[in-house]
Amino acid sequence: MIARVTLEIALGQEFDYLIPEELASRVEVGSRVQIPFGPRHVFGCVTALLESSPHTRLRPILKVLGRRSLVTPPVLALARWIATYYCCPIEVALKSVLPEAVRREEEGWRNRLFVRLVPGAGTPPKLTARQAEVFGVVEEWRELPLQELLRLTGTTAETVRRLEDRGLVSIAPQISERDPYANETILPTEPLTLNAEQRAAFDSIVTAMAAPLPVDGRKAGGPAGGKEAGSTFLLHGVTGSGKTEVYLQAIAHALDQGRGAIVLVPEISLTPQTVERFKARFSAGRTRTLVAVLHSHLSAGERHDEWHKIREGRARIVIGARSAVFAPVEPLGLIIVDEEHEHSYKQEEARRYHARDVAVVRGRMEGASVVLGSATPSLESYANARRG
Repeated sequence: MIARVTLEIALGQEFDYLIPEELASRVEVGSRVQIPFGPRHVFGCVTALLESSPHTRLRPILKVLGRRSLVTPPVLALARWIATYYCCPIEVALKSVLPEAVRREEEGWRNRLFVRLVPGAGTPPKLTARQAEVFGVVEEWRELPLQELLRLTGTTAETVRRLEDRGLVSIAPQISERDPYANETILPTEPLTLNAEQRAAFDSIVTAMAAPLPVDGRKAGGPAGGKEAGSTFLLHGVTGSGKTEVYLQAIAHALDQGRGAIVLVPEISLTPQTVERFKARFSAGRTRTLVAVLHSHLSAGERHDEWHKIREGRARIVIGARSAVFAPVEPLGLIIVDEEHEHSYKQEEARRYHARDVAVVRGRMEGASVVLGSATPSLESYANARRG
């Protein structure tokens, strides 16, 4: 087998490499790989798998990075559209869809030492008062980080090691995810009753979600041209009119269909209260799921862990600023762009794109409904809505 690879260095073309037999089971479209390029070893992304190549004397892939592919086929198709529409090399577009924290050679998981109660250890031998106190906490928690145990008991690691020597507890490293909202207390909320206008908007959205019309990503036109898929909506309502409740109930419908959702909000709107509102609605019940958050104020480690929650399918809802439009939600049922008129959706530096327009195109490609919400819609969105 042969892999076609886009390198991270901007050369404007793709290159073919042999897939060694020992790596064949790990290489797929979207995999990050290390390959030889001249005298150097560079990184790239597999963009296609081929049976043959017009080139001879192909060099082999050296290494596969990560436990699974990082770029899903739909996001890869979206990157190709961005490269064409915004006139940039495909390798530049691919850097937009993958956060730097995820592209690193070494996986960025944080390992912490955890203390666990050893099952079936029987009656503990005679312990000192200090050891008995620490052991009692471990019995109550069953498992907790070593540093948390030391904080709760005011003891030292040596005391815990004594318990390990006696076969009462085990101490071992474990991946510990960095959650920027881990200390938030979330109280579940219930759906509210929709008024007539909200109900009409909700019914239109869920009807479109029931009959998606995906368009081949290679044939999709620009966001302002060509035939719309019939499933992009402009939700026009003043502040306080209940747009968010429509969003929440539409997301619940997507989850009921086994599909995920992306919610884009301007960076200035990404407050803990905004995130809490979505987490509270989906923290319990049949639509229970993790809600991932992606924005520029996260640390590299938090961004890494939040992104992988999405890729692994554990977080089926993503809330974030413009770059969250590339989140690897699969399958995708709904994209919401709140305050769609905001200029912050436009990436002004290199790798330029407009997240609202990219959201519309991604919805077309994946058969997902797109809801653009605003109290003061942009002229182009308002004109598009007036034209049907």
